[in-house]
Amino acid sequence: MNEKEISIKKAMEQIDVPEDRLDLIIENAFLETAPAKPKKRRKWLLPAAAASILFIGISAATLTASPALANYMAELPFIGNVFSIFAEEEEGLLQYERFSEKVGLSQTSNGVTISIDQAVYDGTNVTFTYTVSAEKELDESARLTGFPQLLEAEGVNASMDWEIKEETLVGMNSMPHLNEEAAQVNVLWEPVSLYTDNGEIEGDWKFEFAVDQLKKDPIVLDEKVTDSGVTVHFTEVTFTDIAVNIAYQQLVDPALLTEWEAVEAELIAQNNLGNVYKVPYNGGTAYAGAITREDLFWTATMRGLDPQATSLTFYPFAHISRFVDGTSEWIRIEFDALEINMLEGTYQIVKDPVFPVLEEEDEEEEE
Repeated sequence: MNEKEISIKKAMEQIDVPEDRLDLIIENAFLETAPAKPKKRRKWLLPAAAASILFIGISAATLTASPALANYMAELPFIGNVFSIFAEEEEGLLQYERFSEKVGLSQTSNGVTISIDQAVYDGTNVTFTYTVSAEKELDESARLTGFPQLLEAEGVNASMDWEIKEETLVGMNSMPHLNEEAAQVNVLWEPVSLYTDNGEIEGDWKFEFAVDQLKKDPIVLDEKVTDSGVTVHFTEVTFTDIAVNIAYQQLVDPALLTEWEAVEAELIAQNNLGNVYKVPYNGGTAYAGAITREDLFWTATMRGLDPQATSLTFYPFAHISRFVDGTSEWIRIEFDALEINMLEGTYQIVKDPVFPVLEEEDEEEEE
């Protein structure tokens, strides 16, 4: 394992997350997205309270989907390249393959074999890969039901990412676990069934395994930016060998919710070399001291940071939305940015920044 260290040495704050506000969580229970390319790929994001209700008490996972180049390690068996399969869609996760540890568990029930090969825990997220094979050919509707859980964590968001590759179901699960004190975490996964449009095969699978934490260097943050009744409060950022993880809160003025219904704060990032990055959030949940239903705590993960970069700037924006006469209305607001000096471990607010544009946004505008 690469022992490279970024010279950032500060303690991570821990934020208590209560298990209340089930009405909001259940209201947003299933968010299902399916990227247009390729159509075979699927992702679920499931709030944990809903997961525990709908899946027999198994809370869990936020997906951090995707890793490495397809032929990164030719000597690895097919299952060992699951990270690389997802990297075909999302660049920057070669490191997941390099720094993951071998799990090597496999169980067969009712003609369905589920195998877990690799896992990695960076102090913020636990991610593991799996494959599923069956006696009958699997089509694009195939997926596993039943969500994994971390024995050390409760009330987190849940999601899974999967696709069919050469008649085999390959997937990644990821669970957030913000605890720098945890040298090791324990995963429990009891898949319920293999579902397809042509039928469902229930089985008896149960996986339990531990994952050691990689070395990481957190920067404690306490910066707020505000616009149009919404505040984004950055709380901490962690640089690891495989990803950049950032945590932030969105605070909403109660007066805003007299006219609007929902608020969703997101991020994009740009390094000092000009590279622009998507920073997909892992999920949002209520936190201690929440005043409105839209006061949420978010974590987000960015991958593929250029190793030559010395600074990284996060650009927060938010969508405010409502339904009027059955039609969705929304506006976008943009905030001041947060620039982080990775060499010195310092940060500063950038006033009135020019927002960078992701390539995919350019493509959408052209269409």
